[in-house]
Amino acid sequence: MQYQIGILGGGPGGYVCALRAAQLGLSVVLVEGERIGGTCLNKGCIPTKALVKSAELWREIQHAGNFGIQVGNASFDFSKVMARKDQVVDTLVGGVEHLIKAAKITYVKGWGQVREAGKIEVETESGPESYEVENLVVATGSVPARLPIPGVDLPGVLSSDEILEMTELPERLVIIGGGVIGLEFASIYQEFGVKVTVVEMLPSLLANIDEEIPKRMTPLLKKSGMEIMTKTALKEIRQDGSQLMVVVEDAKGQKEILADKVLVATGRKANLRGIDSESLGLQTERRAIVVNQKMQTSLPNVYAIGDVTGGIMLAHVASMQGIVAAENIAGQPAEADYDAVPSAIFTYPEIATVGQTEQALKASGRKYKASKFPFSANGKAIALGETVGIVKILADEQGTVLGASIMGPQASSMIEELVLAVKKGLNAEDLVYTIHAHPTLPEAVMEAAHGILGKPLHLA
Repeated sequence: MQYQIGILGGGPGGYVCALRAAQLGLSVVLVEGERIGGTCLNKGCIPTKALVKSAELWREIQHAGNFGIQVGNASFDFSKVMARKDQVVDTLVGGVEHLIKAAKITYVKGWGQVREAGKIEVETESGPESYEVENLVVATGSVPARLPIPGVDLPGVLSSDEILEMTELPERLVIIGGGVIGLEFASIYQEFGVKVTVVEMLPSLLANIDEEIPKRMTPLLKKSGMEIMTKTALKEIRQDGSQLMVVVEDAKGQKEILADKVLVATGRKANLRGIDSESLGLQTERRAIVVNQKMQTSLPNVYAIGDVTGGIMLAHVASMQGIVAAENIAGQPAEADYDAVPSAIFTYPEIATVGQTEQALKASGRKYKASKFPFSANGKAIALGETVGIVKILADEQGTVLGASIMGPQASSMIEELVLAVKKGLNAEDLVYTIHAHPTLPEAVMEAAHGILGKPLHLA
């Protein structure tokens, strides 16, 4: 049987593309070598957020006395924390499998290979199979990047995938990389009492967001007991008895850090497994597939979406790209728009951003306004006992919102109002004159918008 769309990869890009294509009446075959949901559902977004919730609950229990609640001799069982994580993942994987079945999508479990554009060859448990497709969508995602450093292959040196399989807490954890992945794991394990050291080669943590946020965040992490080492390069990891010795180097010379486990969280790279790009004549750049805004590759009727394109490696971007690809294949012109892509970082406190950063606006020479409002002046934040952080809005001289950053409670949910503002080119005045329920955290967004127009109301 020939399918109108064949999708290689069932992550948040691939399975969303399949669902949208099925909605549009197209016949779809979806091939996935592991579990449906890809890295996000199985080894990334979802399992880490399950762990974040357990860590958050443990933190709240430890501070329950501040709220007049006595909990006695509380404790946690880390193996059960990890078991709950697995249960959450299984529930969501099952949900996606149900959606795929209900949409009458042909789902093939096996490793796919593409040697010619109109055919997907699959190695399944029962043997080889092949599927003829009119349009091919490559959604093979990404894999953890490995550093060319001596010792990174030693037992106990883990990728972001492998650390999710641990059922016992290490006493000391060294994390190589102070980006989103590294800091999320650092926050989780620090909360459970692990001695965490973060090693970052760049001058600051979270280098790609508004620079004010990591400047505010770094002292908070240090205060919690985490050791932060910036401008520090990893030189070597070696075995030291039953432990690991991490050798790093900064401006003052080399240092050695003893660890039980080492997490290498230095980013991810496009996964071209199963794609013979050279034989196909498929254009790639830096080992990623080149696409246009319609998600079309250099080959007719071949599309690529998600991390394999080497762009913004976020699950929600992959899902949007999957919808764009499906709609173009169905004859409904669509283009990917990256002007208002939110990013959420589940540290403590949470961080969320969208649009322009202040350093980018300065570098461009564009005139702008910046306004900040602290959660310490927000009634709901005070009631929650979560007063650390700010809402920061950047706007042009006319007040049009260009970007925003939030560090504080529920930042990942609060950012959506500002994503819409950036997406639709709203003015700060639009936010000010939108009535916000009281008492709520989003009132901090309204107050920051007041600051673009003049001055926040509830700030002396």
